[in-house]
Amino acid sequence: MTDDDRMAALFSEAASETPPPPRFDHDRVVATSRRITARRRSAVLGGAMALLVVTGVGVAVALPGSGGDASSTAAAPAAAAPEAASDAAEAQAESATAPDALRGPSEFTGTPLGPGTTECAQRQDPALRAYLEEVLPEVVGATESAVTMDCRPGGERGVSLEVVDAGTAGLLTVRYLPPGEGSGPTGETAPTASGGTVVVSSRGDGPGTPAPFAGRLADVAAYLAPRL
Repeated sequence: MTDDDRMAALFSEAASETPPPPRFDHDRVVATSRRITARRRSAVLGGAMALLVVTGVGVAVALPGSGGDASSTAAAPAAAAPEAASDAAEAQAESATAPDALRGPSEFTGTPLGPGTTECAQRQDPALRAYLEEVLPEVVGATESAVTMDCRPGGERGVSLEVVDAGTAGLLTVRYLPPGEGSGPTGETAPTASGGTVVVSSRGDGPGTPAPFAGRLADVAAYLAPRL
């Protein structure tokens, strides 16, 4: 037998043997693919939950292959917080500027100003003006009007301002008259805690013009009375 005959016999014998079965069939490939897909979904979901916990804001997570809409978490409370803070600040500001006269002048428990201590009446008394600005915040920063230079009794206090009330300009005057002094000028009057009288009046800029704060003068007098 030649070498060629021996080689041919070896090839023929190898071809006749049964080949070994493949290591990976179709079912095993499908199962392995499913395990890999499941691990990927778990990793994505875990990362999304960690982001939600750390940031505290709304997030959207779409799972691979889910075929559905992304699930979302809204951060409505965080968005509503600035609005609540703004509303609370506005309510506090309104409460701070609301006249005490609306809650009742009897709530004042401090010491009333009483008569002035200067030789002549203080026509632009800063203490009286401070109380006036509490009950009428609109006059804060108003210009002092000109006053006469005659010497009124030293126990008197006064404030005279050039004011504007919703477009109505004019003169607002407040006078405190100590005990025993006459009724003085006309206007809304009230007896004070020190036994004197407070008089609040206003007039427009010219003849026939409306007076500023005409509907609130009585409230101003009621507010000032326990403080004077």
